[in-house]
Amino acid sequence: MKSSSWLWRTVGGTTLICLIIMLTGFGWALKDTWFPKSNLTLPEASKPEVATGGDWSAKKELYITSLGDSLTKGTGDSTGEGYVSRVIKSLSKQLDKPVYLVNNMAINGLTADKLVTQLDDSGFKNAIGKADIILMTIGGNDLFRIAQNGGSVSEGGDLSPEILLERMPEAKPYLEAVFAKARQLNPTARIVYVGLYNAFYDLPKMRAATEVVALWNEYAHSLAEKDGNATVVPTYDLFEHNLTQYLSSDHFHPNAKGYTRISDRIVQALQ
Repeated sequence: MKSSSWLWRTVGGTTLICLIIMLTGFGWALKDTWFPKSNLTLPEASKPEVATGGDWSAKKELYITSLGDSLTKGTGDSTGEGYVSRVIKSLSKQLDKPVYLVNNMAINGLTADKLVTQLDDSGFKNAIGKADIILMTIGGNDLFRIAQNGGSVSEGGDLSPEILLERMPEAKPYLEAVFAKARQLNPTARIVYVGLYNAFYDLPKMRAATEVVALWNEYAHSLAEKDGNATVVPTYDLFEHNLTQYLSSDHFHPNAKGYTRISDRIVQALQ
């Protein structure tokens, strides 16, 4: 009986000591949680870095989202890189920090009105929202519809400068909506719009279309100025007198050399 009594006392005492230690530790943990010291902070959940427009000095890495039509897709480039991949490589080298592609959302044949609708999709919203830089080309198919989907137009078809001028008023509001929606989805990212060029400058009857393209680019520039953190990168002068050297066989999209020239111009604009 004495042995049994001693055993129960020992077990009870040990249990009581363990309980006191546990309650003391629990109370200490609550004290640090409820009344933290000035040099003691609780870890916060990991959050992605907020895009900071053109001020990237404090960022360890940059994110790019690209959207628009076949030029952003890279159609015509035998290497498959297009201008987007080249910009990422060059910009990373120039800034000496990693530059990542969130997603290339470009679609062959896309027009500005269709892009406006697509910007309401969750995939576009997420990709644009994460970006520090938004690269885009849009409007070429709105004006040069006859050449969409990579179609070859060796003689210009039924296209004329007059037709381009007629189509411009219906396309302008959609370009404005693209700028507005992109900015709404990301208040701080740098928007880079790649201007249009006249792919048919070598056709005598289409040389006057350069003036129409210039009017479109001027309108894009006005939208960029209104935005305050957007840039229009001109490309018309890169191709006007070198079409055979910088255009692909479809006579509309750039080839590898052409995309390289575009990417060089974009990187210069971002520095």
